[in-house]
Amino acid sequence: MKKIFCILLFAACFFSQAIAQDLKSEVLFDLEAELFAPQAVGPVPTGTRVIFPAKSGSIKGQKLNGKILQGGGDWGLVVDSTTFKLDVRVTVETDDGALIYITYGGYVHSDAKRFATILQGQWDGLNPSDYYFRTNPVFETGSPKYAWLNHTIAVGVGRFLPGGKVA
Repeated sequence: MKKIFCILLFAACFFSQAIAQDLKSEVLFDLEAELFAPQAVGPVPTGTRVIFPAKSGSIKGQKLNGKILQGGGDWGLVVDSTTFKLDVRVTVETDDGALIYITYGGYVHSDAKRFATILQGQWDGLNPSDYYFRTNPVFETGSPKYAWLNHTIAVGVGRFLPGGKVA
C-alpha cells in the first residue's frame, strides 16, 4: 500500500507541475488623476469615511489610452491613524470611444504624521518610500476590443504627485 501511495503522490506532484501556468505580468497603463479637495463624511460604523472626488485624469499604455470621466472618485475609509482603505470607482473613455468601468480596493499606509497630511490632500513633498500604496483593479467593459480586460487580474502600485494628483 505504501508503494501505491508514493507512486500516486509522485504522479500528482509531477502532473501538477506539468500543467501549472507561469505567472506572467506586464504594465497595462499608467493612471494619473487630479482630485478635488477631500470631503470628510466623518465617523461611520466601520471607520471614518473620506471621499476624494476625481476632477480629471488619464490612462496611458501600449494597449490602452483614455481619459477619466467626471463622477468617479475614492470613497475611502480611514481604518486607523495610519491606514486608509481605498474604494475607487472611475469610468474611462478610451481614445477610440469605448467605456471601461474600473474599480479597485487597496490600502494606503504610512506613519501617523504623514498619514494626516495625506488625508488632507496635501501630499506634496512625500516620497513613495514614505508610504505603502497598493491596489487591485477590476475592469468591466462591453467593448469587444477591450473584452480581455473583463478577465484580467491586475495589481497597482500608487503614488502621490504634487498638485493634488495621484498616479
